[in-house]
This record gives sequence, C-alpha cells and structure tokens, in this order.
Amino acid sequence: MTAEKNGLFDEVLKKLKRHDSWVILCHENPDGDTLGSAFALYSLGKREGKSVMIVCPDSLPDTFSFFPHAAELRVTKSLPAGEVRNALLAAVDISTEKRTLANMPELLSACADSVNIDHHGDNTMFSATNLVVPRASATAEIITALLSAYGKGITEGEASALYTALVTDNGNFRYNSTSVDSHGCAQLLLEAGAKPTEIDDRINENMTDKILRLWGLALSRTELFAGGKCALFWLRGFEIDGADADSNALDGLINMLMRIKGVKVALFLAEKNGNNKLSVRSRAPYSARDLAARFGGGGHQNAAGAKISGGFEDTLASVKKEAEKYVAFGNTSAQ
Repeated sequence: MTAEKNGLFDEVLKKLKRHDSWVILCHENPDGDTLGSAFALYSLGKREGKSVMIVCPDSLPDTFSFFPHAAELRVTKSLPAGEVRNALLAAVDISTEKRTLANMPELLSACADSVNIDHHGDNTMFSATNLVVPRASATAEIITALLSAYGKGITEGEASALYTALVTDNGNFRYNSTSVDSHGCAQLLLEAGAKPTEIDDRINENMTDKILRLWGLALSRTELFAGGKCALFWLRGFEIDGADADSNALDGLINMLMRIKGVKVALFLAEKNGNNKLSVRSRAPYSARDLAARFGGGGHQNAAGAKISGGFEDTLASVKKEAEKYVAFGNTSAQ
C-alpha cells in the first residue's frame, strides 16, 4: 500500500509501540474519516493495554455512534498540558494545528512525542513525525496499514469504523482520489468483518424529514454563473438550527451541485455558530484547494473548505465574485 512506502511509516509504527500512553486528536466539525480512523486507533490502544484518550473540539455526530468506544470521546476545546506530559500525541486527519484543540502549540511542546497521520496535501507538518500521504483517498488507508503492520489484527468494530472513514472520504470510491490502494484497503477491512450494507444504512439512510426539507431549500437556491461552470447555494444559521442539523447532516449536499452538466466548481456557504463555512468542490482543470486558499482555507485538490468571518450577505457576494474571477482569470491546476 502507498502508506507503507512512505519513509516515515516505520517511525510512526515504532512510536505507537514504544509509548504506553496515547492521546489521539480529531479535527473540529469531525467527519467520518477523522473519527473512524481515530476510534480504530483508540480501539487498538485499548486492546494493547495502553493508557489512551480520544479528544475532539466538537461533539460526535449521532451517525457515527456505532464506532467502537464512541461514548468515550472527550469533547473539549483545550486540554491541560499535564495530561499529555508522558503521552504520544497523535493527530489524525488534521491538516493544521488550527483545526483541532485551541492550545495545540502548548500540547506539542508538553507531550513526550508526537505524530501526525494525514492525507491532506496542504498539511503544515506540525508534529515531530509527520506521516502524510496525499495519494491516499482517506486517512483510513494509512491507519489500516498501521493496524495491519502492528501485528495484532483488526477487529470487526475497527474494520467498520475504518470502512466508514474510507467510503465517506472517497465518495464510495467515486472521487478521483480513489486508487488501487483504496480498493486494497477495502478488501482488508471486508476480510476483517466490515459489512458495507449495514454501514451504508447507518451513514446514509438516517435523514429526518426536517433535514430533507433543508436540503430542498438549499437546492431551490441553486445559482449558476461563470458561463455555467460555477454553481452555488447557501443556508442561513436559523434555517440549519431549525432543522436540528448537526455538522454531519449537511455532508454530501454540495455534491448535488456537481451533478449539474457543465459545472466545474461548486460552492456551498453555510452560516453556523456565528461563522460562515464555505465548502468547495471542483473538477479539472480547477482546484478546490486553490480557491479555498483565497479565503484562508485549504483541503484536497477537488474538495476543500474555509471559514470566513464577516456578515453573511457580504461573504456570499465575495465568494461568488472570487469564484467567478478564479474561473475566468485565476491559475488552474491539473489533477
């Protein structure tokens, strides 16, 4: 697998085996990849008799409540430095220290050691050892390889969490990040007991009528511009709150815009908790990451995002203007 060919793979594996205490970190607004990968690693630590902690700045979406030890997630914006003093700090699927605990710089200085396990091409390499594999379609590919190499096998629960992480990040093998290694990873997880039908039911067959209507509201606002190459829709905070939507409820919504014939760049602006969250998707020759970077964000070549401060209406106008400018005049990137 691609992850095992990275020169830092063995170093991360040795650190996991050497340290008796792990503090595993997920990113804010957690998705299936950061959670599924982190919980699988956490489960391995529990099986090995390690002192393990799994921490996230935001709560666990109910969709992922079937992950092993899900009830043990510690939700906090910061962690006392003393709690990591003798631990290996493991950041999972986190491209920059700004996307996890608020006092991450302090924790990195205080911990016994640190590893960064990720697949984002714009990772800032903030840990002592940075195992970053941009070719992987999900961080789950890397964690699966680590668990396999660790030599203690993969339990059915861990396989289910990792398979969920894999398919939620590569669009059920539809995105162009999908590779031979992605399918090889899936094979390992299926052999370990992951059940695709049950997992799909849990993550995709759980939409409430309120969420369905919320999706419909966003879709009704679809606007095409830049000669039909760009599509945009949006939701206000009170609309999202009124539908009792958590961060996971809107996952996949933006992909509906990419189904429109001729659309190369899709944009979704959502107002949530006083922030304007921009999601971007793209097809060649355009880069979602490059466009998101214009608003201080980042991500993958074809899937990225950003948080944008300011009033919602002004932000919406700015996003549209910048996207139109990018498509017309900006630098483009090949896949």
